[in-house]
Amino acid sequence: MEDLEIIRKSSSPYSSPVVVVKKKDGSNRVCIDYRRLNKITTFDPQPMTPPAEFFQGMEKDQYFSKLDLSKGYWQIPVRKE
Repeated sequence: MEDLEIIRKSSSPYSSPVVVVKKKDGSNRVCIDYRRLNKITTFDPQPMTPPAEFFQGMEKDQYFSKLDLSKGYWQIPVRKE
């Protein structure tokens, strides 16, 4: 992924190493090790909006969409700058 310029090295305290883990079937899975980031992150939970309140706010809307962002970070182009 580094050769394809999908990822790059970083020394930021917020960076997390990419690791490759073998799955049971022998194939590889790309994972992110967030343990270091979790140590410096302050937990600040935001309560979820009750579903009834959420849907009431949509009662006059006509169009809805659903985005499947599975591997979305590979699918959405981002400018380098």
